[in-house]
Amino acid sequence: MKPFILALLLASLASASTNSPTAVSTNEPTIINSDRMQSDYVSNIGTFEGNVVVIDPRLSLRADKMTVFFGGTNNIVNGVTNRVRAVQRIISTGVVEIHIDQKKATCDNADYTASDDKAILTGSPKVESPDGVVTGKKITIWHGKEKMDVESDVTDTNRTHLIIYPEDQRKKAE
Repeated sequence: MKPFILALLLASLASASTNSPTAVSTNEPTIINSDRMQSDYVSNIGTFEGNVVVIDPRLSLRADKMTVFFGGTNNIVNGVTNRVRAVQRIISTGVVEIHIDQKKATCDNADYTASDDKAILTGSPKVESPDGVVTGKKITIWHGKEKMDVESDVTDTNRTHLIIYPEDQRKKAE
């Protein structure tokens, strides 16, 4: 197994959250449920709190809180100005859990930025797939670059850890 396979888990989240050319095309809506929602149209920020659940054809995400930062441009059509909003950054906090196909990531904080198509997982991050498990202090994933960095503490208790399952165990996990 190549380590970048595990990186694809959160890279898929990045594609699902943006208009990236590598994003999976779908006409299905993304549904976000939460106990509370606040929108600040002036600052282009949406905040979802309490049992946040995101259901998307490409992934599902759960968190205690999710803050979405939008950027925008003005689009003028026939003399009418429309504001076009695009996701710039998504910060998910609390108990964060992301599912994509047979892959799962858990952490306390997930910070995605669209400009560099990067997701940073902190707070006991763990990425699991049928091929293996990787943990560390901080996992950084760059979508489309097949690149993942896993950092650890200097202490022995939080060292980077990778488990690669034997072929017969991979088949059982599928």
